[in-house]
Amino acid sequence: MLIIAGYFDWFSGYQETALATAFAKIADTEVVASNRVSPAFNDTHLSKLGMDRDYQIGSREEHGVTVTRFAAREKRSMVWSTEAARYLSDRPYDLVVQVMPGQIFSVAPSLTRNPARRVVLYGDNRAMWGHLSRLQRMLKGTAFAMSKGVVYAFVNARADKTYGYTPNTLNRLRAFRAGSPMEVMPLAYSPERFFFSDDLRQATRARLGFTEDERVILAAGKFEQRKRLDWLISAFEHLAVQNQNLRLILVGADSSTHSKQLEEQIAGSPHSHRVTVMGFVDSQELNAIFNAADLAVWPRNPAITIQQAMGTGLPVVLPENDLVGHLIRPGTGLYYPLTMGHEVRALQRALQEVLMTFDYSGEGRLSRLEVNSWLSADSIAASLVKETPDS
Repeated sequence: MLIIAGYFDWFSGYQETALATAFAKIADTEVVASNRVSPAFNDTHLSKLGMDRDYQIGSREEHGVTVTRFAAREKRSMVWSTEAARYLSDRPYDLVVQVMPGQIFSVAPSLTRNPARRVVLYGDNRAMWGHLSRLQRMLKGTAFAMSKGVVYAFVNARADKTYGYTPNTLNRLRAFRAGSPMEVMPLAYSPERFFFSDDLRQATRARLGFTEDERVILAAGKFEQRKRLDWLISAFEHLAVQNQNLRLILVGADSSTHSKQLEEQIAGSPHSHRVTVMGFVDSQELNAIFNAADLAVWPRNPAITIQQAMGTGLPVVLPENDLVGHLIRPGTGLYYPLTMGHEVRALQRALQEVLMTFDYSGEGRLSRLEVNSWLSADSIAASLVKETPDS
């Protein structure tokens, strides 16, 4: 099996990394990628992880997977290497997974005559458009159709199947499907990295200073204005007045202006002593924090941390939209309406309902985890392999 992606960062926990680990359990797996770290992670994130911006080129074994990296040219969030296409042309793959061809690097298999079955994965791209005005969206849409849209149609026409991470992704790509069957493939979590352990929960709560009778609300992901963590902070302030055992933990702070604004909002709250703010953490620590928490929230925009949290059995509160509307199954969380001007109140009500009605015991966590197992990378990888004819 081959996974090809412009950027491949194990620490990110992104779809391609979870699938690589899952594929390695059932097939010989190779990842081909550039030698660049994704620009989605700034220097502050990398500094906290002790990471450089570039990887060594060449092939090496990592987590049971052969990872082959090529020196690449990079512009904005696009990378390219002419060597990659030559390398792939006659490799004996049964399945090629092309991740995010908008990054250009993963277009390479479409330029070869390699007979392997090819599937293409596209991300939830509405997040790139949501902050634009109507005119800006029209202009960007026109530019997109004449540039990346052409690339997508080219890649899709040579693929056996196309997957979008959300229903919204499929809607946006429908004009460029080029006859390729399309289906939703939700972002997956790695069960090796994200799981529930009562012992880990107790140890992490003690380390973070949470008492047994406290309920801990969590939000995890990069601090960005479009994610509207300010709504969550405001909703928490209202809930904290009536619930003295409520705590809030925010994970993903950095040195950005918006991150500092959120910390100022918290500092001005009479309940600031009940809010914990943490920076960017690795997957091991993130899993521990998920275990310590009781409820996870993403006020507006999606993130891979949603599925990772669900992989630990955490109940989730999510916005009602076509970016995450496919994730919650009965008993695993609650959607809240994004009514303009009333978001904080709606979020507060949803949090209150989940706090009052969900089972927070270890048994409850394990029960939700079982329901959420369809989101595991093992489940998704198995379904892809099942559709691939024997070589």
